[in-house]
Amino acid sequence: MNNIIKMLSSNKDFRMVIADTHQISEKALSEFTGTHCIRKFLEQIITNCTLLSAINDFNAKISFSFRLSQGVSIFCQITDSKFSIEYKDILNEFDGAVADLFDNKSVVSITTGNWETGLHTGTVEAYMDSAVMLFSHFTVQSEQLPSHFIMAGDNSSRGLLMQPLPFADDKLISKSAYELIYLSKELEQTNWDNVANMYSHLANVISENKIE
Repeated sequence: MNNIIKMLSSNKDFRMVIADTHQISEKALSEFTGTHCIRKFLEQIITNCTLLSAINDFNAKISFSFRLSQGVSIFCQITDSKFSIEYKDILNEFDGAVADLFDNKSVVSITTGNWETGLHTGTVEAYMDSAVMLFSHFTVQSEQLPSHFIMAGDNSSRGLLMQPLPFADDKLISKSAYELIYLSKELEQTNWDNVANMYSHLANVISENKIE
């Protein structure tokens, strides 16, 4: 099953990606034995890593490195549309809140490209404990186009990335972003086969792909 839907807005002023990472998370976190809140945080990281990868070139390798407090580090990589994650064993024993993993020394680095085409790494401070805010902050602070990451309600394995294109009208983008946030609760439960139809009044499907 394809789990990535790429769309372009009807006005061609923003592009968006919708992802369902349930199967990725089930496989990637099969040996995780930690608390529910930390698992949910890892699922959100997987979803947002997948979204940022999907909005870019599927053929490009991309990796994500989170260096957090408490000696915790998380490393995700997507190569040839295959997802992998590594994390310190301490997360299996950690019983604190997600906020306890962040301090003023926490950083996230994202590397794209390969040795042939050249590597580009962006690093920003990671002082917020929200995966959505963290990824949005990265796109603003780095050389990426500023983007909106939206989770599907309480479903941490579904999400959407909205990326306004250069010269887009801010008022129209804000209106569209508000509607995407409004629809996020419906995205939480909607059958995947019907997801594209939910957004058909806003955007057209460009392609469907799979990351596993």
